[in-house]
Amino acid sequence: MSDSSRKTEDAPKVKPRRAAGARTLWNRFAIDPRSLALFRIVIALVLLTDLAIRATDLKVMYTDDGMFPRAEICRLITSVWNWSFHFASGSPGYQAMLFGIAALLAAALMLGYETRIAVIGSWLMLISIHHRVPVINSGAEILLRMLLFWAMFLPLGRTWSLDAWLAKRRGVAPAHGGEEPVVFVGSTAILLQMGLMYFFSAFFKTNSQWTGGTALSGVFAHDFYSSPAGVYLLQFPGLLSVLTRVTLAVEWAGPLLLFFARNAWLRVAGIVVLTLMHIGIGICLEVGLFSYVALAGLTLFLPAAFWNSRLFARLRRSPEPVSERTAVKGGPPLHSTAQRVCMVCLIYVILSNLNSFQSRPLAAVAPEKWVPFSRGLGLAQRWGMFEAVPSKDGWYVARARLTDGSEVDLLRSGAAVDWRRPAYPARLYPNHYWQKLFREMAYEDEQGFQLFRAPVARYLCRAWNFRNGPEKQVVEFDFVYCMEGTAGTADGLSPRMFREQLLHLDLDQPGER
Repeated sequence: MSDSSRKTEDAPKVKPRRAAGARTLWNRFAIDPRSLALFRIVIALVLLTDLAIRATDLKVMYTDDGMFPRAEICRLITSVWNWSFHFASGSPGYQAMLFGIAALLAAALMLGYETRIAVIGSWLMLISIHHRVPVINSGAEILLRMLLFWAMFLPLGRTWSLDAWLAKRRGVAPAHGGEEPVVFVGSTAILLQMGLMYFFSAFFKTNSQWTGGTALSGVFAHDFYSSPAGVYLLQFPGLLSVLTRVTLAVEWAGPLLLFFARNAWLRVAGIVVLTLMHIGIGICLEVGLFSYVALAGLTLFLPAAFWNSRLFARLRRSPEPVSERTAVKGGPPLHSTAQRVCMVCLIYVILSNLNSFQSRPLAAVAPEKWVPFSRGLGLAQRWGMFEAVPSKDGWYVARARLTDGSEVDLLRSGAAVDWRRPAYPARLYPNHYWQKLFREMAYEDEQGFQLFRAPVARYLCRAWNFRNGPEKQVVEFDFVYCMEGTAGTADGLSPRMFREQLLHLDLDQPGER
């Protein structure tokens, strides 16, 4: 038998095997439309919650009369790629208008009305508000904007949306089957984003503090993160040692179940375990909206078997749902410009995450070399949350001496200065954005957030003076950072409180008011 005839006979045997392998691979990155719809609703609710929290500080953080005048932000941080609609005006009315537009877009996204416009508009408004005050952004904001970025490349309104309902009313047939899985480059990117977050978080946590079981005790005792529940658990060091190792194991094992579990219910089990971890984080630590954003991302992994179960029988759109094992017949389509753009951005994100290793193996993709991607599109990220117990632990006293000679603490609504440690120092601040700001200002480092101490202090003094009469005006102000530690004595080590003066303002001097 000739070689050519042997190849002809072998081809039918190899081709189905390859096709089956491709289906198996891409099924891992397929998203059920109902999971996509649930994600759309949850992420929109997170956006609305975020806007509601930020709106309480609209004048304080987003106008020229607040802590961060536009000129100050532009002088200290921004570049041409740090664009923001919020820079156009520093008036409260203009900022309120932008907040209103963002809220309307998020509401439209939740309802699935003009979904494509709503998700693009929501992403633009989110990047804009993040660039307005970069100093208050944390891991929650990074994950939120990344999920919203990838969502722009997905058909979020395919089901459970006003768009789908209106199309049905008009007699327009859907382009795809009602329950056919969504498999685009966008679906691959958004699922991989969650996987990258868990993988790198687990990788950076694999150190002596986490494997030795001491990390959670340190974090739960940290003044900027401790919640009442976390403080209560400090009474049980043995339990915290076990929970530390379990948390690390979950961050390693969870993504494996999400992407590689052959059984759909094993994937659901992975979602449940990660959900419980995030609920625990939200209860025990003051970390803002991070747990809620992560839970929104986990909804994308809910498989068809979950929605086809008896629990959701009434929501089925067809009597014979499409099997998730055979639904995907090929890879994600790359025929559109949008999907090609998505692919380029996905490659950049993967490479930049790889470059976050300490050795910086891919220096060519460093954020400072790809500013249009890292800052302009907001793709910069590093997932080293709590890889070590944060080094600087303490609380602030914003001491103000008034014209009548009395001293008050401007962070405690004008209460008399009290140097004792508060029961829950993280609760000193109005919300997690204030908490992040004051945590970062405590450091002297290359990021330069210590440069915001003076603008923040001047705002606190202005706000106090505006609310009080001439006899209660601030004449001197000190930012004092307090820490608890131990000091050597004749009898050995004893507890001691340390004070560090971070800033002094003499408002009697010209130019300080």
